[in-house]
Amino acid sequence: MRMPKRFKHLYTYLHKCFGKSLRSMRGLPFRKGAVIAGTYKIMKKLGAGSFGVAYLALKTDNGQQVVLKRVAPVRGGKKRAEYIFGQETAMLRQLRHPDIPAFYKAFRWRGEFCFTMEYVRGSSLDVLLFREERAFSEKEALLLIRRLLELAGMLHGQGIVHRDISIANVLLDGDRLKLIDFGLARALSSGGAASDSPAGEHLPRWDADVDDDDPSEKKFRRAVHVTGDFYAAGHLLLFLLYSTYSAEDESLAEGAGLSWEKELLLHPGTKKLLRRLLLTEQPYEHASEIQSEIDGILAELEG
Repeated sequence: MRMPKRFKHLYTYLHKCFGKSLRSMRGLPFRKGAVIAGTYKIMKKLGAGSFGVAYLALKTDNGQQVVLKRVAPVRGGKKRAEYIFGQETAMLRQLRHPDIPAFYKAFRWRGEFCFTMEYVRGSSLDVLLFREERAFSEKEALLLIRRLLELAGMLHGQGIVHRDISIANVLLDGDRLKLIDFGLARALSSGGAASDSPAGEHLPRWDADVDDDDPSEKKFRRAVHVTGDFYAAGHLLLFLLYSTYSAEDESLAEGAGLSWEKELLLHPGTKKLLRRLLLTEQPYEHASEIQSEIDGILAELEG
């Protein structure tokens, strides 16, 4: 018996509606108290980005705190989610360092790509700067960047570029600095660099997260090249240095249209360091080169 055409149309319409509803349900956040995969009890949402959501969860068998991350990119669908999931979990499995979250387990739950990792204690720099209004002197800022570059250099030595160094992804726990969120991390090209390559050139089409019309700042930061991490570190350093900038200085500078080089009273070496990190002068090629330069500036500041 042939189905009347109008019923075919109705069936197609209802099938589309069902699929859309199912996708919407999958996009809903995990609620507090929900138990995922029979093991992880959701306590609270820690943060969300373009590629997924991170939650603080407790293991129901032993009460251990873990971060549970659900990979759910805003665009690209299931294929992109699977690719990003594979990339991030592979990076975390490879890395073993006390200042980088340890990887625990990857799994699928109700069609969602999830994994768990170590819950890293500490406060992010954006919380310290904007919520707690903490100020960093030039010396403190340089010391922090030096420690950050030690981590970046270790990553680069293992053929990995982070691509998302920011005040939200750098934590301070007492004297310890920790780097989180490897969702955008990618393997460096053969030879350890891909100079002058736009971000996304070495990625599958659905994972090219920088468009042609995006600003240069984003393209530099997302480049699959060590200079992308150095550029991001330069911006982070500026955030730290501006923490001691007074409101009076700010109003005067706005009226005069001054740049950071005129607004901030810095050691000449720090200004040169920033120019190279921000790619307005010859860029650095290795993290160790930057660390050595910072050591020289600190010696003069302390002398």
